[in-house]
Amino acid sequence: MLNLSETGLLDLGDQRLEYRWIAPRRANAPTLVLLHEGLGCVGLWGDFPDRLAAATGLAVFLYSRAGYGASTSVSLPRPLNYMDGEAKSVLPRVLEAIGFERGLLIGHSDGASIAAIYAGSIEDHRIAGLVLIAMLSLRKQNA
Repeated sequence: MLNLSETGLLDLGDQRLEYRWIAPRRANAPTLVLLHEGLGCVGLWGDFPDRLAAATGLAVFLYSRAGYGASTSVSLPRPLNYMDGEAKSVLPRVLEAIGFERGLLIGHSDGASIAAIYAGSIEDHRIAGLVLIAMLSLRKQNA
């Protein structure tokens, strides 16, 4: 992993992506890469990344896709296949830019779809696994 500051903008050439980096407690620890949901960004993960890093001792890297948070803006509406582009074009460049060596992709909603598309499209032995999260609101129905 490159020596990243805790927060900043990751320059991919055609876009700059807001990121947050939580360093591991131990050397050579795997990295957990968080992929946000459709209306999310770095800030909307709240304290979850900090709690995840504290509980695991692992590095945590999260970023806002273009059009979200403080990242480069995009033209709207997005194409219907934008998640394919994120998975096959942007995510590989993000992982390369940060010097990703090994770890997990943890995706929430749209981020889960992007992680699954990436894993199904690109052979990357650095990825040890995926954690795919979808939130469902369960309310007690009054009978």
